[in-house]
Amino acid sequence: MLAPFKRWWESQRDRHLFILGTISFISFAVVMWSIIFFFFLDGAQVQDLEHLRNPTWAGLFVGFTVLIFVGPEFIHYHGQWSFLMEILNSTSRAEMGRQRKEAEEAATLLGSVWSARLKAHYIEYGLAKGRSTPTKAEDSVPEDILINWWATEDSRLSRMLNLNFLRERWFNRSLAFTSVSGFLLQIYNMILGLAKSENDTRENTLHLWEYLNGMSPGSYAAPYFDDVSGWLFLLITAALAWSSYPASGERPVPEVPEPDEEE
Repeated sequence: MLAPFKRWWESQRDRHLFILGTISFISFAVVMWSIIFFFFLDGAQVQDLEHLRNPTWAGLFVGFTVLIFVGPEFIHYHGQWSFLMEILNSTSRAEMGRQRKEAEEAATLLGSVWSARLKAHYIEYGLAKGRSTPTKAEDSVPEDILINWWATEDSRLSRMLNLNFLRERWFNRSLAFTSVSGFLLQIYNMILGLAKSENDTRENTLHLWEYLNGMSPGSYAAPYFDDVSGWLFLLITAALAWSSYPASGERPVPEVPEPDEEE
């Protein structure tokens, strides 16, 4: 019965880390929502949240069950990926030679693209025979999007504004995390509501402009999409998230004028 699934799973070797990470993240988010719902929103007793009670119980059961089986596997894959990244970033031939077997096993686990990248790295430092880089080393894997985003020192914003601190990883990571979090929170606010209603339950959409200016009522029954300031906030956070993403192509090198030769 499981043979077709096993064949499909093996055919997705290059996507294992991404699939396991996505499932683990969604399951963790569902479990965290369940904890917030029952312990902080008092969803087990509040009458107005009764329609969410059964789905939340089901989500808690499914999410927790999936985490038990998928979570450890994702942690194992992530550990192998972290180790492999250390090898790929290493320039020490002695260290690469000492940990070669473990690195090759990690690359095999992660898929053919990572194996090709490791071989290309060994060829570059003379630890493997070959005249050209394996073509598959240039292929991409789904997790490259997040890896490159999280590690970039050459964001789109740093191209637009030539300031040194914009190329710091900590700044770009903070910008990406803040903008994406703000975007998702505002989506949630517009659809389900972050503000408390007269029933003392969080089911109202916070009107950003009225709230910041102390105007009444400040919030409206969710879902509410008529807040222009809310749409503007979405646009700004989306633009900031876009600007924090790695820029394409090589970063242009500024031309330094040559000093005039004295006659």
